[in-house]
Amino acid sequence: MQGDVFIIDSVIHMHDMQDDNIVGDEGRQTANNLHRLSALFSSPQFPLRKSFMGEAMDMAEAYKLLFADAATDMAVAQAVPLLGWWKRGFAPAEAQYRLKEAYPDRVLFCGGVDPIYQGLEGALEEMERQVEEWGSVGFKFYQAHRKGLSWRADDRRLAYPLYERCLELGVTNVQFHKGAPFGTEHVEDLQPNDIQDAAADFPELTFVIHHFGIPYVQETINIAHRFPNVWLALSAWINMYPIAPKECEHMLGKALMFVGADRLMYGSEAFIWPNLQGYIDLFMEFEMPEELQEGYGYPNPTMADKELIMGMNAARLFGVDVERKKRELSVTAPKPDVVGPQ
Repeated sequence: MQGDVFIIDSVIHMHDMQDDNIVGDEGRQTANNLHRLSALFSSPQFPLRKSFMGEAMDMAEAYKLLFADAATDMAVAQAVPLLGWWKRGFAPAEAQYRLKEAYPDRVLFCGGVDPIYQGLEGALEEMERQVEEWGSVGFKFYQAHRKGLSWRADDRRLAYPLYERCLELGVTNVQFHKGAPFGTEHVEDLQPNDIQDAAADFPELTFVIHHFGIPYVQETINIAHRFPNVWLALSAWINMYPIAPKECEHMLGKALMFVGADRLMYGSEAFIWPNLQGYIDLFMEFEMPEELQEGYGYPNPTMADKELIMGMNAARLFGVDVERKKRELSVTAPKPDVVGPQ
């Protein structure tokens, strides 16, 4: 924690790229695609985790990277229920829960189901189980699968029962991977447009769109601008920033301008890149270039904005009492300071 800046990493995954979890040749190709995409976002300062394509992340190593080597206070372990290419999912729900179970004072669990591979009734039952047995604080959905197999967020027969079950279970946020295809799924099935009717029909829910919907950035920001219950996660954005700062400045500038700092959340995409402290430092040091402020009207994020994005928004979304949590964590070992303005 930097001064009073409470940091919640809202997007981490206990990935499972082990051979016995990958489904056939197409699954292997998809895993290779994902590895190449991740390599594009890598640099000497932000290298790929060496064992990303092999062994699963060890619990103690995950804790070290998040809470000993970085200034993270809490993290949200999110399931990735891509069951067509990975038998247990790219980030299996059980693996995310195990991290939460190991470190319940610091880790929240966000579940995941898929109504195509599990069937609607199976997905609904699994949602209930993940909430009642594992304490899920939300659900992450991946709608596009191999060769055009997909479902829409505004499908009244398939998607709306998922949202209704969330509300019955007391879960008030649903999260969506948009853009960024990995394999043979159709890129058009990853557009954010189907969030619009769903957000309008379920105002009690918060719909979180990840990755700025890249390449559908304009559409994503336009939707979030018009629907107050649509939030954006900075997952992938922070990972792109070191290698494509100008493009990322425009993305963040538009989001700050049209959506506002109170609906943006920091997420590191750990543990693909292990230098999590570096990402925290980058964001805390971030200043919108003057030419973009003057030429495009982008606001320069204040320290108050950064406090919201780095943790307070996630705390509000997931029901974390920050002052109480600060007191609880005050007995833990000190963490490195975050570089940035005070």
